[in-house]
Amino acid sequence: MANETLEDLLIEEAKVVFKYLVKMGASKEDAEDIIQDTLFKTIENIDGIDENKIRAWLFKVAINRYYNLYKKNKRVSPIATEKVEELVEPLKGPEEQYMTQEKVKGIYLVLEQLKPAYRNLIIFKYLMELSYKEIASIMELNEEKVKVYLYRARNKFKEIWEGQQFE
Repeated sequence: MANETLEDLLIEEAKVVFKYLVKMGASKEDAEDIIQDTLFKTIENIDGIDENKIRAWLFKVAINRYYNLYKKNKRVSPIATEKVEELVEPLKGPEEQYMTQEKVKGIYLVLEQLKPAYRNLIIFKYLMELSYKEIASIMELNEEKVKVYLYRARNKFKEIWEGQQFE
């Protein structure tokens, strides 16, 4: 792989990882720091990374750094609520806007209750709009397993949602 091609690939993949970190709730500054550290570690270890698995490598390192940062700082990492709002159909009028905000809060609370693997799958699929193939590549799973795990994640989301009182 030529250096220019590698550099372009890393930049493009880093942009995707950056967006993911922000959607997970990292501040832009934290996401930038995490990406910088991740790229540095990637370049350090580039000889040992399969070029077909660079995206998965970047995601794993970035996610680990993200969790370490928030554990170290003992901060809860809120999911970016402005993106969650896109899941709820925009409504008109103050009463309907209030109800929409309440639904967004409910979605946010349910996502926070999911185990990280399920939360990541839902974010990859519905907030980042990645294909099953892209998710499989990131998580180093086959597409069928991604579909099964996403099915379970949706069911767990639904179970928690139906058990909550959001109205």
